[in-house]
Amino acid sequence: MNTIQSASLWQMVASALIFMIAYGLIQTGLIRRAYIAWGGAVLVLILGLVDWKSAYQTHIAWETVLLLFGMMLLSGITGRTGIVQYLAVKFVQKGNGNPSKLLVLLAVIAAAGSAVLDPVTVLIVLVPVTVRIAAAIGVSPIPLIMTEMLCGNIGGSATLIGSLPNMMIGSSKLTGLTFNGFLLHVAPLSVILFAVSLFVLHRMYTKEWRKIKTASEEWRELDAAASIKDRSLVVKTTAVWGLAILGFLFHKQMHISVAIIAIAAALVLILLTIRKKEELEDVFHTVEWGTLFFLIGLFVLAGGLVNTGVIEAIAVKGMELTSGNEMFVSILVLWVAGFISAGVDQAPLVAAMLPLIKNIGAHMHLANDWELNPVWWSLAIGASIGGGATLIGSHANLVAAGLAMKEGHEISFMGYMKTALPLTLLLLVLSTGYIMWMYF
Repeated sequence: MNTIQSASLWQMVASALIFMIAYGLIQTGLIRRAYIAWGGAVLVLILGLVDWKSAYQTHIAWETVLLLFGMMLLSGITGRTGIVQYLAVKFVQKGNGNPSKLLVLLAVIAAAGSAVLDPVTVLIVLVPVTVRIAAAIGVSPIPLIMTEMLCGNIGGSATLIGSLPNMMIGSSKLTGLTFNGFLLHVAPLSVILFAVSLFVLHRMYTKEWRKIKTASEEWRELDAAASIKDRSLVVKTTAVWGLAILGFLFHKQMHISVAIIAIAAALVLILLTIRKKEELEDVFHTVEWGTLFFLIGLFVLAGGLVNTGVIEAIAVKGMELTSGNEMFVSILVLWVAGFISAGVDQAPLVAAMLPLIKNIGAHMHLANDWELNPVWWSLAIGASIGGGATLIGSHANLVAAGLAMKEGHEISFMGYMKTALPLTLLLLVLSTGYIMWMYF
């Protein structure tokens, strides 16, 4: 608190301006976001808005960075198994080439896969397979890919490891949340939102497919077994994932952080499955190093807002706006996070919201830290669900659209938003009802 009180007006203005300029530049996509975040972070440090020691020890959430690194390694190795491709081909054959059945099955793969891996990894594997399957049954792959994008986004919201916003929120020392907490509080809502989304999308696209003759029988020639090139890799990967999930479930009782479990699982999987230097290099190439460095820079930028009292000032205004009512705070956070995430990168939003919500909680004078949990769940839900509203709302959406374009199928910004935005608004309304019913 002393740091906040001693901060001068110029420091508050400087930290706010640096954060907003960095935020704006990130959205343009003209410069790599890691460079922008680090440029802003260095400026914050040089101006003395954050000192080097507190940046390293306090503001940078190393557990989040390590968790993301571990999950990237696990996802990279899992992508080599061919499991997702195998399931996709098997499902189309089980559905006898029916596009309506296929839509449901691919939606389930996208959602379930994104809850364990991240949506980006799942869509990188699933989109090319979907294009091939759609051609084999004689329909456009765009409705299927859009369904995968929307359902993958919802599936990623279900668990602590399913999306970057959830990893940032769940592994932050400010929140005190656990892997099981996400399963108990967010996963049930994610299942409801998934079911509603699938119902809406299924009705909408099935109506279109009724007008089209889908007589192609090429799907019968697809070979699911060809996707699995190394059965021992599948067995080892499945076993390590099973142990990792058990670790995530009981990490609190074992007094081990989820980041350590993710790193340990990744190292074990590397030792069990990697035999050549080239294979190890391939796995490390799947790590998004730019995202890791981007996060580190963001945490320092957000630290500048905390140190200079900007977060404290916004928290006071937030308290005035909501009259200190936790239900109003939760709903406000849900919708603000949802709307902002629809158009801009979620990571800077979450990085700034974490200390802000903690400050608002301090002003509420809550008897226990867990009483602030409904607001944390609102942030996680809003940031994840809102990201699905537009093509630029999440990294996974951009990757999927890019892969579809590469395969010769353009998903237009307006075409996607025409379906996704109304659906996202419906999901936010349902989420509001869920939060009010569950916690208030």
